[in-house]
Amino acid sequence: MKQTVFLAIPHHVFTSDLLRTKYIDYLLSKFKVVVFTPSIDSETAEKYKYPQSPDITYIKYPLEHPRFWSLFKFLRISLVNEFDYLASIKYWYRRPNYRDNWNRRILRFFGRPFSWLFTANFFSRLENILLPKSRKFEQLLQEYHPALVVTATPGFNPWEAPFIIWAKRHGIPTVAVNFTWDNLTMNAKHMRKTDYLIAWNNVMKKEAIDIHKYAADRIFVSGTPRFDPYFVPDKNEPTREEFLRSKGLRPEYPTLFHTTVTKAYPFQKKYIHDLINLRRTKQIPYVNLFIRTHPLDLYKNYEEFYKVPDLYIEKAGQEIDGNVEMNYQDLLNLKYSLKYTDLNINYASTITIEACVFDKPIINIGFIDRFALAYEFSHYKPIYDSGAVRLAKTDEDLPKLINAYLADPKLDSDRRDKIVKDYVGYTDGLSYKRSVDFLEKIIQ
Repeated sequence: MKQTVFLAIPHHVFTSDLLRTKYIDYLLSKFKVVVFTPSIDSETAEKYKYPQSPDITYIKYPLEHPRFWSLFKFLRISLVNEFDYLASIKYWYRRPNYRDNWNRRILRFFGRPFSWLFTANFFSRLENILLPKSRKFEQLLQEYHPALVVTATPGFNPWEAPFIIWAKRHGIPTVAVNFTWDNLTMNAKHMRKTDYLIAWNNVMKKEAIDIHKYAADRIFVSGTPRFDPYFVPDKNEPTREEFLRSKGLRPEYPTLFHTTVTKAYPFQKKYIHDLINLRRTKQIPYVNLFIRTHPLDLYKNYEEFYKVPDLYIEKAGQEIDGNVEMNYQDLLNLKYSLKYTDLNINYASTITIEACVFDKPIINIGFIDRFALAYEFSHYKPIYDSGAVRLAKTDEDLPKLINAYLADPKLDSDRRDKIVKDYVGYTDGLSYKRSVDFLEKIIQ
């Protein structure tokens, strides 16, 4: 008889990875699954064609005690100083949402003498003591008897945190399976340690050990399930000409693939204008410009570019009740976007790793004031230092780097290959399988 796992997914970025890929199908082949999200119930799941099976149940679960979690977010941000040596945390202190918040700054000042006490683990213990019991969750435990509680991240999102706490109170093992390569450093203050982690690669495993003091035998390395489609042959794969023509681009020209980041960054349209101007003034060869907006970017912000010749703007994913989610076809589309373009331009993005998979040259944008500090972040600096990417530090650097890479696409290829070995590792398309198989080992 199949055992039951609770799968807690805080938002649509993670439903893309866990409910729209082979991960959920393989998970269902091993377990009965109760999926908790803030927005998906059985009716929504059927409407938007989430996986259906007698072994899967969808429960819409709003955040309980939101004021409690708002308080602890404030306390962690203000008082946890143990990670201040990380470049990503130093950068965060410069951002307006901390810099201009005097309540946070004053509390941080007066809390400094007690930094030895106010650790992330201290606040996790305090949350565990103070979080009220949930009658609803207790009833669900009695109904389903889960053998394991699976979360996307180790409690970085306050919506996940109660699942970790309540599970531990009942002696149910917890495991985080879908945190990304920057989470362990960028969100270090908000760590609520699960019993186990499943990491993309050994770099992340080392961070979990060094920064968060996990025991090595509590961390599994599976590869990256969201990258699995990149390594699986597709019998319906288009040719380069077919793919580019489907985007309204001309195959006879090289194609620059520019990927944006979230709407929080105000500089994005500036360097699209730069690329158009470089092409117009012949500082670079005539190229197609393929712009893919981030799922959390605002597609409508780019309306002024819609009618520019040989420029295509694409919105990542599909909208579901106001949220953007990527399904398996979207992942395949991204695969072909990387494979059939000639050069990627991005700002400190995970796309850098994905472009390396296809051995595509990468230019990072670095002439954007304080935002250039991203290249010092703990997760990204090793990639920049490796030489697998080139950083355009000035406006003049950009055309020089574009021309160099178009003239010699194999420039830095050996360094990109090393990034794939270090950050992707498994290239067999079976990372989803390893991730699920580890769950079986945990509860055996």
